[in-house]
Amino acid sequence: MARGSGVKGVLAWAGVVVWCLAPVGAYWLLTERSAELSLAEPIPVDGVVRENDGGSSRDVTLVMTWHSPPGLVAPEWSGLVQAVSAQAGGSLSSGDAVAKIAGVDRLACASDHPMANPVALKDKGPDVETLHQCLTLTGHDVSADKGVYGQATKQAVEAWSARTGAASEKGTVFDPAWLIYLPAEDYQLGSVDLQVAVPAPAPGSVIATAEPALARAVLASPDLSGDTVGFELEGEPAGAFPAVAPDDVITAGDDESLLVGKTPLELSADRAEVAIDALPRLSGLAQPNASTAKASLEREASDGEFLVPAAAVVATPRGETCVLRVAGGGLEPVTVAVADDKGGSSIVTGELKAGDLVRITPPAEARSCASK
Repeated sequence: MARGSGVKGVLAWAGVVVWCLAPVGAYWLLTERSAELSLAEPIPVDGVVRENDGGSSRDVTLVMTWHSPPGLVAPEWSGLVQAVSAQAGGSLSSGDAVAKIAGVDRLACASDHPMANPVALKDKGPDVETLHQCLTLTGHDVSADKGVYGQATKQAVEAWSARTGAASEKGTVFDPAWLIYLPAEDYQLGSVDLQVAVPAPAPGSVIATAEPALARAVLASPDLSGDTVGFELEGEPAGAFPAVAPDDVITAGDDESLLVGKTPLELSADRAEVAIDALPRLSGLAQPNASTAKASLEREASDGEFLVPAAAVVATPRGETCVLRVAGGGLEPVTVAVADDKGGSSIVTGELKAGDLVRITPPAEARSCASK
């Protein structure tokens, strides 16, 4: 019994020793093996330089402000409305017939000011100037009469009267009731409030209103939408006009063209808005009264432009930009200017050629534009 107990004791102590030394041995083994192992070197990835032959495009949002032009008002009419030529959805320009009242076709005129009083031979003053403007706008030559109702004006008035059915007890007296003042040419009619077979409206009555017209369209970030931009008609109660924060305004480059769909639109001198002359065209492309519209700035490719992977462009804290060209078993920095981005690539100019290899995402120690 005593001998058996001794053997068991020895075995127990041996187990304790093994249990204590096993972690030490495992640690030593791992350390030795780790010294024999090393991490694999990262595999360099290169991209190919290509010529840029497709130009570039970037999205923008047009933030639009609309306004309501003044309505058309009746002059001092009398008699019955016999016919109505102006129709909602149509337009009016100088010389267009609006209505026939008491046997006379009343024509529109986009003069600088409404005509207030009748004028006759030898008269002068603002009303004669307005008459001359309306006669000129409707195709009559009164250039021989400078600021006076002379013989050229008389002949034009007689022709006007013959065309419209107008007559005057005084022969060639021009009655301002023969005209309907237009605030602007190409007046887009939203509604017409004239009815045949009823007496002519009272002086000053609104006989027609205009469709809202575009007053302004600013180029802004493509992230803006109608949900984030306020909108109202000018002249209505104060509220949230379409307002663009300065940081959201986009200025088109000198080599960029603005397109809505496939329709080009001229830009203002500062290239941050649609040109005033192009607003009517934009109005026909946009949804009525919409506060925003999607557009794009397109740029044609220029000579000497290349496409490189965007990850290959190195930008230094000093403001330098370059790519690292693979050459002679190493990397050489090539200074580039980034013109634009295009689907994961950068459009650059610099001393490159198609087919060059550039390092994509170079290691930190190599990310320098300084020549070695």
